[in-house]
Amino acid sequence: MSTIDRVDVRGDAEPSSLARRFALLVPRLVAASTATEVLTLLAEAAQRFLPAVDAVSVTARVGDGTLHTPVSIGPAAAELDRIQYDLGEGPCIDASHMIGPGVAASSDLATTRAWPGFGAAAAALGYVAVVSAALAPEPGLPALGALNVYARRRPAIAATEHDVALLLATHGALALAHAQALSYAELQHGRLVRAEHPH
Repeated sequence: MSTIDRVDVRGDAEPSSLARRFALLVPRLVAASTATEVLTLLAEAAQRFLPAVDAVSVTARVGDGTLHTPVSIGPAAAELDRIQYDLGEGPCIDASHMIGPGVAASSDLATTRAWPGFGAAAAALGYVAVVSAALAPEPGLPALGALNVYARRRPAIAATEHDVALLLATHGALALAHAQALSYAELQHGRLVRAEHPH
C-alpha cells in the first residue's frame, strides 16, 4: 500500500511579498459585485504591484465591440488609450482582441514598428514603455478588454513584470466575468419578479 507524504503548508519557506499580495487581492476581486468595482481594484493593484509603472488604465469592450476606458490612474493614462482608439492601433487594441490570455508590449515606444502612430504619440507625451494584458477569462475565449500599464522611465517594465500584468489581468477577467454573471442573474431575477407580480 502506498503512502502520501504529508505536506506542511506552513513549511520553512515564507511566501513572497508578491504571492501574499495576490493572496489578499483575489478574495477582494471575487467579492466585488460590479464590473466597475472589479476594474478599479485591478487598476489599483497594478499600480501597487508594478513599481516601474506611472499610469494604469483598463480597456473594456461594450456589447457592440466598441472599446472604452472606464478606469484610469495617473497622468495621461486615459489619453494614451484614447489615442489608440482614435488611430485604430496600439497594444490595448491588440490585447483586447486576443483569444485567451496574452500580452502586447513595447519597451521602446519611440521606435516600435508594431504601432508607429501610437508609439510616436506616446513618446511625445514622455512615455517609453507599455504592457497591455488581455482580460481573457480562459484559453479559447475572447478577451473582455485589457489591463494597460505605461512607464515613463528607463529601465522600463521588466519581463517579469509582464508576467505580473498577465496574472493580474487573468484574475481580473475571471472576477469580471463573475460580476457580470451576478449582474445578469440579478437583472433576470428582477424581470421574473416583475412578471410574477405585475402592477
